[in-house]
Amino acid sequence: MARLYVRSGLDPDEPDAPVAVLVADPDGTPGEQAVERLGGNCYEGDEVLYLVQTDGWAEHAYADGRLTVGIAVHPAVLERTESSPADFPLRSATDPEALVVLRAEAAVAPEVADRLSEGAMVLVAAPDTPLDDLLGPDGDWPMLLAPPPPAPPIQP
Repeated sequence: MARLYVRSGLDPDEPDAPVAVLVADPDGTPGEQAVERLGGNCYEGDEVLYLVQTDGWAEHAYADGRLTVGIAVHPAVLERTESSPADFPLRSATDPEALVVLRAEAAVAPEVADRLSEGAMVLVAAPDTPLDDLLGPDGDWPMLLAPPPPAPPIQP
């Protein structure tokens, strides 16, 4: 099962801003396996992998002290990862064509949720791997997901 953490100090542009960090198990659920394979659809830069916002993104929801972070991906991108879109019945809140492939939640104080950076960082590791080990200099490059794309304009 995916784990969700919220950590500050991860965004060099905003070091005080808390960042949502999802950790997926490469041998876990179909969603976790799909997220691992999304790395092959990313582009590299500054020791991170970027998923293009038109392919997929991170969605945040906060209610009753719980932060939920979901990863939404378009079906064509899932097919490129050899994942079946049929395995993912949940739809994105932003774009009903996109599928939610992974979701995790954690208890978060309201003042932290108010300052949370948009998007998310994704790491792939065995469930027993401590987050600090994943974030250290010997860890794999994280995948960075942007927030949802802007809604298309309404056509008259």
